[in-house]
Amino acid sequence: MKKSFSLSGMVLDNAATADTGGVAFIKRKKPDWLRARLPGGPGFRDTREMVDRFKLHTVCESAKCPNLGECWERGTATMMILGDVCTRSCGFCHIKTGRPPEYDLDEPRRVGEAAAIMGLKHLVITSVNRDELPDGGAEVWAETIREIRRQSPGTAVEVLIPDFCGDWDALQIVLDERPEILNHNLESVPRLYRAVRPQAIYDRSVELLRRAKAQGLNVKTGIMVGIGEREEEVHALIEDVCERTEVPGIDADVPATNLDPGPPDPNRMLPGGHLMEPGESAHENLGTEKPDAASKLRRGGYLVDHLSPGWGHHAPVKADPVAMAAHRDAAEAGTYPGMHPRCDILTIGQYLQPTRNHLPISHWVTPDQFRAYKEFAEAAGFRHCESGPLVRSSYHADEQVMAAQTARA
Repeated sequence: MKKSFSLSGMVLDNAATADTGGVAFIKRKKPDWLRARLPGGPGFRDTREMVDRFKLHTVCESAKCPNLGECWERGTATMMILGDVCTRSCGFCHIKTGRPPEYDLDEPRRVGEAAAIMGLKHLVITSVNRDELPDGGAEVWAETIREIRRQSPGTAVEVLIPDFCGDWDALQIVLDERPEILNHNLESVPRLYRAVRPQAIYDRSVELLRRAKAQGLNVKTGIMVGIGEREEEVHALIEDVCERTEVPGIDADVPATNLDPGPPDPNRMLPGGHLMEPGESAHENLGTEKPDAASKLRRGGYLVDHLSPGWGHHAPVKADPVAMAAHRDAAEAGTYPGMHPRCDILTIGQYLQPTRNHLPISHWVTPDQFRAYKEFAEAAGFRHCESGPLVRSSYHADEQVMAAQTARA
């Protein structure tokens, strides 16, 4: 029997043609340009040992990234905080969906210690969605950035964050730490959101990017292709993001409008004037046991208590709405003019179906089409577009930043 899938009002049919308005699902094997390196080698083994030692999660494994072998051999991995169980059920994603089992407050320390031991120059962090938490995990995000800067101050921090369900106060907790790169992926064109990102809202995600750009951060986003979109829809998305994230009155060629306050002091949140030197919170105990069922959080999972001195959180707490609103308004008014007037970096990669239960691939996008998308995006206003079959948000992320800086120069 012929199967068909309805995606946001458009029928994708595995026997459809252009005449019917559908997209023919592919059945043939992957083309040659999608061959990825197999895991192995001393660099891969060292990265594997570090991830296991510090009890860290990586999106490389959870999302079945095709570049795992290459990146781990280079000694790079994308850390995934807040556990490995997501509260959302995106149609493309291989990460487990369900009720997250724990809320690990020691995780930020372990990420910072791993960054220091590995001597990382650039670290990408992402997370699952934790929609059941009052702040969506924003405080853990912020403390993770602070721990990296305490223990490994030479590491540039790139964060790939969720949308926090549009809670802009929670978002502000992360923006206040001023990561070197603020990334939030749009994933697909608006028409396909109901199937690709059913719990997300396209306009909400674009507003997140706008707010980050208005505060002078280097902002990045990414999409997949080959999942049912049309070429003109990709062009429209690129133009829409450039237009809606633009900060009025900012010009990359005018030094007076390129103010960057730099990363904040990671110790500014500590009570009693206590200052921690890099590495002070590092110690041999790499984790704690889960408490008994009586210690379960009201809306979250098990609480795994923190070990870092000075961080006063023992459970997820909703930020005071009045104080956060005042802080947000002041930040918006200041606007911290950025080095570039609109969203800085765009990544475009081929969607690969992780299992038969996920959305099917509509077509293989050719290397020539990826090059055309790159040219279109950079002409539209992105400082840099990384576009290719195996490109993912964190694929050669350090090189993406350098390419963007070169483009600005």
